[in-house]
Amino acid sequence: MDNYFIVGLAITALMVWLVSYRYYSKRHMHFVQSFLDSNNSITVVCDKKTIISINKAGLKFFGVNNLKKFQSSHASISDLFIEEDGCVDKYTYGKNWIETIEKSKRKSIKVKLFSVEDQMYYYFYIKISKMDYNNDYILSFNNITDIEQEKTQIKKLAEYDPLTKIYNRVKLNSLFPEIFYKANRYGQHFSIILLDIDHFKKINDTYGHNIGDKVLVELARLINMGLRQSDTFARWGGEEFIIVSEMSTRKETVALASRLRSQVENYSFDIIKNITCSFGVSEFKDGDTQTRLLERVDTALYEAKERGRNQVVSK
Repeated sequence: MDNYFIVGLAITALMVWLVSYRYYSKRHMHFVQSFLDSNNSITVVCDKKTIISINKAGLKFFGVNNLKKFQSSHASISDLFIEEDGCVDKYTYGKNWIETIEKSKRKSIKVKLFSVEDQMYYYFYIKISKMDYNNDYILSFNNITDIEQEKTQIKKLAEYDPLTKIYNRVKLNSLFPEIFYKANRYGQHFSIILLDIDHFKKINDTYGHNIGDKVLVELARLINMGLRQSDTFARWGGEEFIIVSEMSTRKETVALASRLRSQVENYSFDIIKNITCSFGVSEFKDGDTQTRLLERVDTALYEAKERGRNQVVSK
């Protein structure tokens, strides 16, 4: 009889414990969710792999109404990370990305996300904090989109010619080391075109510098339209422009320069109508340095000018 009493008491105690546990667990989760929802930034609770909870700001950002719908679509929050240079994506650290980052002692990671709410891309720093009482993590998303846009704008100002909106000399010089490396290491052909507007000083003197600037803008647009996507086009300085044509021999690049020369000659520019350009062409040769190749193409352009302008000369 005593044994039945003890068993009954144990079962009753167990039932009370289960009811209490569920009650306080529910209250705890309600408290955690209320805390998350009070944050206007995206906040996610997860274990090492799966999503446990997400606040209202996160649900709104990703365009879902409730946690279950969000969980059914995404096993891990990393599924939503968009690949871009400098950002962590879902392949960077694999399925155990949280644990890997935690062990690396990194304070935060940069990610790119797409907002279903307003159909825009955003950048965030995610701070990962491990909870003291279990193995779960809180992921706090700090919106850095404005900072990233400002950095992009500063980079653009540093690399692009403000007038013609094409690359400037500084940017092209930064690209040359890799281009020369590929040519030396893998034997890849590349050639350079250096072009100059004929009698540009006369244009400025006759029509004024504002019209001269318009000619530069129109010319840059015209030349750009005639190039391949793999060609690199930059303003070298003043009325000089340079084209780096990768995977092209001198013969192929001379043909390109000749076509561009004809297009410029036959194009009707605003106000001044007609201009011509002179072109120098040179192909990379074994042992060439950047200085040697640029000096050779500059000599070719000089000869085109000496021969009467509106010509293509290659060396």
